[in-house]
Amino acid sequence: MPNAYGDLTTLKSPAFLNTPDDGHDERLLGMLETASRWIDGYCDRHFFVTPGERRFDGTGRVVLAVSDLVSAAEVRVREGATGRWVGWNSGDWLAYPLNAAPTEAGGRPYTRIVATAGGRRFPLSRGGVIVAGAWGYGDVREDAGLQVSGAEAAPADNAITVAASDDGPSVALSAGHTVRIGDEQMYVTAVSDDGQGTITLAVQRGVNGATPATHAVGSGVSVYRYPSAVTEACLQQAAAWWRERLGAPFTLPEGDGRGDACGISPAVRALLGPYRRRVAVLGV
Repeated sequence: MPNAYGDLTTLKSPAFLNTPDDGHDERLLGMLETASRWIDGYCDRHFFVTPGERRFDGTGRVVLAVSDLVSAAEVRVREGATGRWVGWNSGDWLAYPLNAAPTEAGGRPYTRIVATAGGRRFPLSRGGVIVAGAWGYGDVREDAGLQVSGAEAAPADNAITVAASDDGPSVALSAGHTVRIGDEQMYVTAVSDDGQGTITLAVQRGVNGATPATHAVGSGVSVYRYPSAVTEACLQQAAAWWRERLGAPFTLPEGDGRGDACGISPAVRALLGPYRRRVAVLGV
């Protein structure tokens, strides 16, 4: 999956690998992607956002546990007697915790849907509930201060030309970033700057379940941001694996005698600890 929780420029910086040349950029970007998918598995959740429908086992109760949810657009349940799917009205349910705020920095996802209309329950059934919405730990984006320039970006274009908007300083984008233009997510694989204000992004279009679309000149660009601890863990783990390739394993914190437990450095383990999901969700 083309998605990374860290970016190539930061990984190559003196803070991590101190590798200014670009001879291994493709492999290093792949290392970031691999570390990101490893984090998904270790935490039993993903931190990117993707739209779609998911089915769950009905509980016969008013509360339904769901996988990490950013927003829900529709809830449908299957009637036991007829097998017919029935959509609930938007006022028939609420996503909990109410103050989760998954679209804000420091927020968390919704993990439950609660029936609020009188007498409603999620029918006891296998796969008897469908929830349509956006899924993931959060949907936090920063305005990159950039906009499409030169010519509109057609759905098949894998090189998007952007320039700074008039609203303020722009974000320095890098390979490994996921950006959004309109409703489309794009994964940045390379960035080139002509030094005169025009930046070209080499991108993979329509990632994370998005649909490639046409974007007019002037369309704004935003960049996805993940929890800082997750980004740090991704960069540290990718750097550790790269150093081990050269026979220089990741240096453990001084005084830590536990070693690398199950391939995880103590620092990465500590960073990801609060994000590990420990409650199973049935029917996902």
